[in-house]
Amino acid sequence: MNEELYLVAYKDIEQKEIDEALWLKAMSIASGDKQRAKWAYIELRVDQMVRDPSLRRSASKKVHKPTHQSGAYMMWFSIFFSIAIISIAAVLDFDNLAFNITNGLKFLDIPSLLFVFCTSIFFGIAATSWRTYWRCWTYTFGRAKKVSIHDARSVARCMNVMGNSAWKMGIVGTLIGGALLLQSWGKINNVNEALTVAFLTLVYGLIFKLFCYVAEQRVMNHYVN
Repeated sequence: MNEELYLVAYKDIEQKEIDEALWLKAMSIASGDKQRAKWAYIELRVDQMVRDPSLRRSASKKVHKPTHQSGAYMMWFSIFFSIAIISIAAVLDFDNLAFNITNGLKFLDIPSLLFVFCTSIFFGIAATSWRTYWRCWTYTFGRAKKVSIHDARSVARCMNVMGNSAWKMGIVGTLIGGALLLQSWGKINNVNEALTVAFLTLVYGLIFKLFCYVAEQRVMNHYVN
């Protein structure tokens, strides 16, 4: 239990949710050295929570320790399985019921991919922070760990923003592609391929939205709920 109390005290400092009177006492002990006062505050805060049962109960609500790793394994499995299904659907020639790799290349458009993914990641970082963005990967795909509910909610919010931004940017990309297609209608030899590229941004956006949604729910279920 004491280990969890130390984590709570440390997170309180990170999130600037400190007891001002206790901080002043820590500063006095450290002779005004903020770095030393930080560690003195943690010791004082832990001692305070050990002596006060109500504070201990409050601390137990701030920290949650997942007990198994199955969620991370299932996340990896679901992503690989989804990619495999999408890849099979892209390369399968339904007329001859045979695989045609060249068909799959028609569904790969790097500019559309970067347009959706890079913009979504940028919005996710802008809405939260770089630290929260990197935690999206460690909380979702990494081993179970002790985390604060505040951090878990920030990660879930970042995943939500990235997912929503992805499909919305997909719509924007489709509209831009459609407008360019109409402007060059008489000059395009293969209209079907042009339409495919125009709609690929929406496809990429919806796929990324799906992955972000599942990741967000994993974080909420394992670390918050």
